[in-house]
Amino acid sequence: MSFWTDALRALQQVALLQHKVDQALTTAEEARRHSIETRERVIRLETLIDIAMKRSAAPPPAPPALPESPSGTS
Repeated sequence: MSFWTDALRALQQVALLQHKVDQALTTAEEARRHSIETRERVIRLETLIDIAMKRSAAPPPAPPALPESPSGTS
């Protein structure tokens, strides 16, 4: 009976190991998705900062000129 007990324990350990591997793969996939989302957010922030820096470096636009009124008519 010792053989069967040892074989059953080994099968239980294999099943437990498979469960832990599945959990680790799930955790790794979640971490990968989180990493991708974080990278995308950083890229958006970098783009916004770049646009803001380019706008602040450019001189402000001149105000539009008002049309001149005809001086000959009253």
